[in-house]
Amino acid sequence: MAGFSAFGTQLWMCGSSATPSSNDAIGDLTGISGPTMSAEDIDVTSHDSTGAYREYVTSFLDAGEISLEGNLMSGGGAEDMVDAFNDRAKQSFKILFPTTDDLSWKFDGYVTGVETDAPYDDKASFSATVKVTGAPTLSTT
Repeated sequence: MAGFSAFGTQLWMCGSSATPSSNDAIGDLTGISGPTMSAEDIDVTSHDSTGAYREYVTSFLDAGEISLEGNLMSGGGAEDMVDAFNDRAKQSFKILFPTTDDLSWKFDGYVTGVETDAPYDDKASFSATVKVTGAPTLSTT
Protein backbone atom coordinates (compact mmCIF):
# COMPACT_ATOMS: atom_id res chain seq x y z
CA MET A 1 0.00 0.00 0.00
CA ALA A 2 1.26 3.47 -0.83
CA GLY A 3 1.14 6.34 1.65
CA PHE A 4 -1.99 8.42 2.16
CA SER A 5 -2.92 12.07 2.52
CA ALA A 6 -3.40 13.21 6.11
CA PHE A 7 -6.22 15.56 5.06
CA GLY A 8 -9.31 14.64 7.08
CA THR A 9 -7.47 13.29 10.14
CA GLN A 10 -9.59 13.81 13.26
CA LEU A 11 -8.98 14.03 17.01
CA TRP A 12 -11.75 12.76 19.25
CA MET A 13 -11.87 13.48 23.00
CA CYS A 14 -14.30 12.39 25.74
CA GLY A 15 -14.27 11.70 29.46
CA SER A 16 -12.32 8.70 30.67
CA SER A 17 -15.50 6.72 31.36
CA ALA A 18 -16.46 6.48 27.68
CA THR A 19 -15.04 5.51 24.30
CA PRO A 20 -14.48 8.50 21.99
CA SER A 21 -16.75 8.69 18.95
CA SER A 22 -17.27 11.05 16.01
CA ASN A 23 -19.60 13.11 18.24
CA ASP A 24 -16.52 13.98 20.30
CA ALA A 25 -14.47 15.39 17.39
CA ILE A 26 -12.39 18.51 18.10
CA GLY A 27 -13.21 20.80 15.19
CA ASP A 28 -11.16 23.16 13.02
CA LEU A 29 -7.80 21.46 13.59
CA THR A 30 -5.00 22.30 11.17
CA GLY A 31 -2.35 19.95 12.56
CA ILE A 32 -1.92 17.00 14.90
CA SER A 33 1.52 15.69 15.92
CA GLY A 34 2.55 12.80 18.11
CA PRO A 35 2.67 10.81 20.18
CA THR A 36 6.35 11.50 20.81
CA MET A 37 7.22 8.13 22.32
CA SER A 38 10.61 7.48 23.92
CA ALA A 39 12.41 4.98 26.13
CA GLU A 40 14.76 5.68 29.00
CA ASP A 41 18.00 3.78 29.01
CA ILE A 42 20.23 2.53 31.78
CA ASP A 43 24.00 2.44 31.31
CA VAL A 44 25.20 -1.08 32.13
CA THR A 45 28.77 -0.58 30.90
CA SER A 46 31.36 -2.50 32.84
CA HIS A 47 35.07 -3.19 32.76
CA ASP A 48 34.16 -6.24 30.66
CA SER A 49 32.33 -4.29 27.92
CA THR A 50 33.69 -5.22 24.51
CA GLY A 51 35.87 -2.64 22.78
CA ALA A 52 35.29 -0.02 25.50
CA TYR A 53 31.83 0.73 24.08
CA ARG A 54 29.04 1.72 26.42
CA GLU A 55 26.19 -0.78 26.78
CA TYR A 56 22.57 -0.01 27.61
CA VAL A 57 19.29 -1.69 28.52
CA THR A 58 15.86 -0.15 28.12
CA SER A 59 14.05 1.06 31.22
CA PHE A 60 10.78 2.98 31.47
CA LEU A 61 8.74 3.86 28.39
CA ASP A 62 7.15 7.30 27.96
CA ALA A 63 4.29 7.77 25.51
CA GLY A 64 5.11 11.48 25.32
CA GLU A 65 2.77 14.20 24.14
CA ILE A 66 0.33 15.07 21.41
CA SER A 67 0.51 18.58 19.96
CA LEU A 68 -2.36 20.09 18.04
CA GLU A 69 -3.09 23.35 16.26
CA GLY A 70 -6.32 24.79 14.96
CA ASN A 71 -8.33 27.79 13.91
CA LEU A 72 -9.58 29.86 16.84
CA MET A 73 -13.38 29.97 16.58
CA SER A 74 -16.31 30.46 18.95
CA GLY A 75 -17.51 27.07 20.13
CA GLY A 76 -14.49 25.39 18.51
CA GLY A 77 -11.69 23.12 19.60
CA ALA A 78 -9.93 25.74 21.73
CA GLU A 79 -12.88 25.92 24.11
CA ASP A 80 -12.95 22.10 24.41
CA MET A 81 -9.24 22.08 25.22
CA VAL A 82 -9.57 24.87 27.83
CA ASP A 83 -12.46 23.01 29.48
CA ALA A 84 -10.41 19.79 29.64
CA PHE A 85 -7.42 21.74 30.97
CA ASN A 86 -9.51 23.32 33.74
CA ASP A 87 -11.13 19.96 34.62
CA ARG A 88 -7.66 18.46 35.21
CA ALA A 89 -9.23 15.06 34.57
CA LYS A 90 -7.96 12.21 32.44
CA GLN A 91 -9.63 12.11 29.03
CA SER A 92 -9.88 9.35 26.42
CA PHE A 93 -8.58 10.30 22.97
CA LYS A 94 -8.56 8.85 19.49
CA ILE A 95 -6.67 10.14 16.46
CA LEU A 96 -8.44 8.74 13.41
CA PHE A 97 -6.53 8.77 10.12
CA PRO A 98 -8.45 8.93 6.82
CA THR A 99 -7.70 5.38 5.69
CA THR A 100 -10.05 2.66 4.50
CA ASP A 101 -9.14 0.46 7.47
CA ASP A 102 -9.63 3.25 10.09
CA LEU A 103 -6.03 3.36 11.30
CA SER A 104 -6.03 5.14 14.67
CA TRP A 105 -4.15 5.95 17.83
CA LYS A 106 -6.10 5.40 21.07
CA PHE A 107 -4.83 6.71 24.40
CA ASP A 108 -5.68 8.43 27.66
CA GLY A 109 -4.18 11.77 28.58
CA TYR A 110 -4.37 15.14 30.27
CA VAL A 111 -4.52 18.52 28.54
CA THR A 112 -1.39 20.19 29.91
CA GLY A 113 -1.29 23.37 27.85
CA VAL A 114 -3.45 25.67 25.72
CA GLU A 115 -2.32 28.80 23.90
CA THR A 116 -4.03 31.26 21.55
CA ASP A 117 -2.34 33.41 18.94
CA ALA A 118 -3.78 36.51 17.26
CA PRO A 119 -1.18 38.13 14.99
CA TYR A 120 -2.23 41.34 13.23
CA ASP A 121 -1.45 39.90 9.78
CA ASP A 122 -2.68 36.31 9.99
CA LYS A 123 -5.52 34.15 11.28
CA ALA A 124 -6.34 33.71 14.95
CA SER A 125 -5.30 30.24 16.05
CA PHE A 126 -4.79 28.01 19.06
CA SER A 127 -2.46 25.23 20.07
CA ALA A 128 -2.75 22.62 22.78
CA THR A 129 -0.67 19.87 24.33
CA VAL A 130 -1.91 16.54 25.67
CA LYS A 131 0.33 14.44 27.94
CA VAL A 132 -0.31 10.77 27.19
CA THR A 133 -0.61 8.53 30.25
CA GLY A 134 -0.15 4.78 29.94
CA ALA A 135 0.40 2.86 26.72
CA PRO A 136 -1.13 4.20 23.49
CA THR A 137 -2.27 1.73 20.84
CA LEU A 138 -1.93 2.11 17.08
CA SER A 139 -4.35 -0.19 15.31
CA THR A 140 -7.11 -0.58 12.77
CA THR A 141 -10.69 -0.68 13.96
